[in-house]
Amino acid sequence: MRLPNDEPPRCARCETKPGVKEYTLQGVTEMVCATCFDRRSVEDALEAELLHMYELGSVGKFDEAMACADAVLAANRHRDHDGWLARSVAAHHVLLLLDARRYPEALQASHALADLGFADAWERWMHALGKAHALEPLGRDREAMAALEDALGYEDEKQLPSVLGVLTELARLSEKLSETVDRKWLRIAEAVAKRHGVEMPMDDSPAKAILALEEIVQSRQ
Repeated sequence: MRLPNDEPPRCARCETKPGVKEYTLQGVTEMVCATCFDRRSVEDALEAELLHMYELGSVGKFDEAMACADAVLAANRHRDHDGWLARSVAAHHVLLLLDARRYPEALQASHALADLGFADAWERWMHALGKAHALEPLGRDREAMAALEDALGYEDEKQLPSVLGVLTELARLSEKLSETVDRKWLRIAEAVAKRHGVEMPMDDSPAKAILALEEIVQSRQ
């Protein structure tokens, strides 16, 4: 038992502020600060609705699915201190509109997501993929490539394996347009290969090397 004069334990999540609230997930209870308690609470609130949202989308009820996400945000906006929930809901709008093949609206939703900003490179990479998937069906392939290359300019060692999807999409589009992928992106591909513990494929075409890497990684998973 903690004595009255003892300092409270550090937050189990951010490890900087005092842990003042109990948070329980899958039977494990941790002491977290008030800010992290709210963050985990909004994560749980959205997670609880995701299956229902995409079940609605699977039967073509995309507007209802987006309204469901919006309702989670409306109910929890006061606890969304860092904007994670707002960004996540906006990202799901993009995904649902892409699933609905409503590409102009998906592109608008992508712009709205960008206006909220990005917390890290991973969010920026996922946004670029969604934007590219909206632009390509609209015949704007080169804009899609530019969006992907712009996102690749932001790196995050911790999130590195996640960038393979961006590289793969860039390689696919470049082959479609008979253009060459800038060899500078092979440095990132090589880092991804190292993280996955595989050899980087060798090819005169950077695009083919990247696509071969993606096949290797997929086969291992």
